[in-house]
Order: sequence, then C-alpha cells, then structure tokens
Amino acid sequence: MATATRTNKAPRQAWLDYIKFIAMLLVVVYHTPPRFAVAHEVALFNLGAPVFFFAAGYLFNIAKFNGFLAFVRHRARQILVPYVTFFVVFYALWLAVGRTMAGPEEQAIGIYTPLVELLTGCPRTVLGPFWFLACLFTMQLIYYPLRRWLPGALPLLVSILLSVSLLIMPDWKWLQYWNLDHALLYMPLYAVGNCCKTWFGTRVSFDSLRSSLLWLALAVVGLAFLILAPLYLDAGVAYVCTPEAVILTLPAITASAKWLESRFGTSRVAQNVAITSITYLAVQNYVIGVVKIVVARVAGAQLLSPDSLATAIVIKVAIALAVMAVIYPIALLVERYCPWMLGKWHKQAHTLKH
Repeated sequence: MATATRTNKAPRQAWLDYIKFIAMLLVVVYHTPPRFAVAHEVALFNLGAPVFFFAAGYLFNIAKFNGFLAFVRHRARQILVPYVTFFVVFYALWLAVGRTMAGPEEQAIGIYTPLVELLTGCPRTVLGPFWFLACLFTMQLIYYPLRRWLPGALPLLVSILLSVSLLIMPDWKWLQYWNLDHALLYMPLYAVGNCCKTWFGTRVSFDSLRSSLLWLALAVVGLAFLILAPLYLDAGVAYVCTPEAVILTLPAITASAKWLESRFGTSRVAQNVAITSITYLAVQNYVIGVVKIVVARVAGAQLLSPDSLATAIVIKVAIALAVMAVIYPIALLVERYCPWMLGKWHKQAHTLKH
C-alpha cells in the first residue's frame, strides 16, 4: 500500500516550487539587516511565511488519509519531528556557547525557558522561526475536521469567520499556546489554497492581458493595505485583516510562478529550496548573524545602517541572497545524510531500496 502511494504520486508542480522559493527568500530578507520602517517590515513578513500556508493548503489532500488519527500521525512525523530534533541541536549549542556569546540579556534567560517554549509551542529563544511549524501543525488539526465534514467552500467561510473572530475574542493567554492565535489568523490562506485549488491551478496565469491587469491590480491593493494599514488603522483591525490582504496578492504571485515555470522550466535550485525549507527556517537566523559579522568586518558596520531606503533595499537583498546561497549546501547535506531530523527515515529507506 505504501509503495503504491509513492509510485502513483502526482507529478511535481514546478510553479509551486517557485512560490516556495520566493516565499523563503522573502522570509530571509525579512530577517536580514538593515531594518526598514515598521510598515515595510510587516509587509515583508506577510509576503513570506504566510504564503507558505497557502502552498500547504494547496497540497493538502484529505483523500490520502483514512481518518483524523492517520492525519495526525502523518503531520506529527513531518512537522513535530523536525520541530524537536532541530531544537535539541540548537538548544545544546545555546547552552554550550550561545548564551555566553550573546551577552547579558541572553544569559539572564533561564536554562529551562527554551524547553518550556518548546513544549508550549512558542519557540522564541532558540528557534524563533519555528513558530511557523507550531502554527502550521495547530492550523492543520483545526482545518482537517472542517474539510472532512463541510462541503464545497464552507471550510473557507468558516476559516474566515474564525480569523475575524480574533477581533472580539478575549485576550486569553492560552490562545498563544501552540500559536493558536496565529493559526486562527492565517487559516484563511490555508483554506484558500485548498478550497480554490482547481482555480489557482488552471485559471490563474498571465496568459491574457485582462486577467494579468486584474491580478496586478489586486496585488497593488493588497500590498498597499499591508504597508499602510499599520500606519493608519487600529492595530487590531490591521492585524486581523492581514490575511485577506495577502490573499489579494496570491493570484499575482501564482501567475508569476507559472510564468517562471513556462520561461525556465523546472528549477533544481527552487525545488531543493522548497524540499529543504524546514532546514532553511532552522538555520537562517544563525547564518544571517555570521554573514552580518563578516560584512561588518570587511565593509564596515556603517554598511548595515545606510541613509537611503533604496540603498538599504539593495544591501538587504544582497545579504539575503548570500545567506540563501550559504544555507543551500547545508540544507542538502541535512536532507541527504540526516533525514531522520526531518522525519523522513521511511521515505529515505524507500528511495535507497528502489
């Protein structure tokens, strides 16, 4: 049964790899110095990590699972295993050298604090970017019964209502556990990817001038909201409306990815980055720190604090691309020689056997 499932898998869609590559680049750019104004940073963040929720929803196929428990086991292997294994590695490094190198503020953090953060699904100290894995796991556990029991686009409607409900929901601390608040907030992106899979897969492209102008216009509206809303709207309203603004950009992002596929075909680099995205999430901040130190020593610390926004953008993107390039061989090595860190030992064994 397992062999048949692997053998009959649908062919890989290259445009999804391009979307994941673009999203990962934006995630790295977001974390890379120099820093922008708050509104620009928020826009970068929401065009990075949340787009992965859309891609994950697009790939979700409820027919693959016999029931909820089978789904939980599958997602636990793919999400919780790397969530724990990467934490163990970086927690050991943090205890050995990280606290001392980071300075007094880091040393003031209790040695058991990262463990508490891991168990509550709120990693901050050791692996901050892994909030995404905790959030995705929680989101998928909530979405599965919606997809199982509700027909058509109703899961999308319920997801939007759950997201909007954060406006009136009390500020309960338990909503932060396992990033439940973020899972509810961004679930519309996952639901759009899943409920509108056929539409995005077959109808969204730059093939006609009319549709191209429409996708670009929607993207402009969405980007304008992401940049301006934090400046002019109530913080809570801007926060809750963010997923809908990101959704407006998805047709343009999808059409751009399909254009890249039509122009360049399958990209091994984009595919590898998509496959190793968890490793990219895990090591990016540490590699960024190393690259930042190297840049400061070679070119001077002032390079990381330019006067003009245009210069800052160029420097930020250049450093981010360097970070992506440095992580690339690390991610491939982990994928090939330490698949157990990613919960892929069964897949690896099958590949080696056949």
